[in-house]
Amino acid sequence: MVLVSSKTLIQAHAVLLIVIAGYLIKSPEVITDSNIVFMMGETLKIDFPPETSPLTSPFVFCAVFLAAEALVDIVLLSSLPFRNALDEALPYIRPLRNSNLPSEDLRALEKLPEYITTNLTMYWNVWVSVAAARIALYAGLAVFIYQAKDSFIASTYTAAAAASGLDRLKSRVVFTFAFMEMMVWFWTFVTLREERQERLTKLLEDAKDN
Repeated sequence: MVLVSSKTLIQAHAVLLIVIAGYLIKSPEVITDSNIVFMMGETLKIDFPPETSPLTSPFVFCAVFLAAEALVDIVLLSSLPFRNALDEALPYIRPLRNSNLPSEDLRALEKLPEYITTNLTMYWNVWVSVAAARIALYAGLAVFIYQAKDSFIASTYTAAAAASGLDRLKSRVVFTFAFMEMMVWFWTFVTLREERQERLTKLLEDAKDN
């Protein structure tokens, strides 16, 4: 049984992204000088981010990206059915109790109308895919930054000015964010899978003969 629902995790994560985006635009030093960023950077020997002007700062782009991600999550979360789907499905499932199905055989779900099972599991199927994709994305970004840590030197004005493109993302700030995002989405991914299994089990138990 999950301690925190996936819906709560996703909502809290979206709010946190908006807060971080606000800090990156108005007071980026709150994020860049935080203890967790410092400890991650020192432990893994990742350089400080290059000094840039507000107009060319990569954190402005990051803030826009985070706000957009939070907005997409909120819209998607409000568009997909969660607990209501199961309540709507049960009246159609109860007449099937005479089929004498073993509770451990999930293949029994194939006997249910397809639109019921699809509607019931749509929320979890979509979000499991989203969570898996973001785990891979942020893991790839973290590895990309970590493997280039020895070749990226931004301690001088010349080196900072020369950084461009993806090189501007190679910093302890972005690495820390990518690492934390990977952990959060892994937690969400596990929670989603557990919730989906619980709903499928409940659906099957209600369909069997008792």
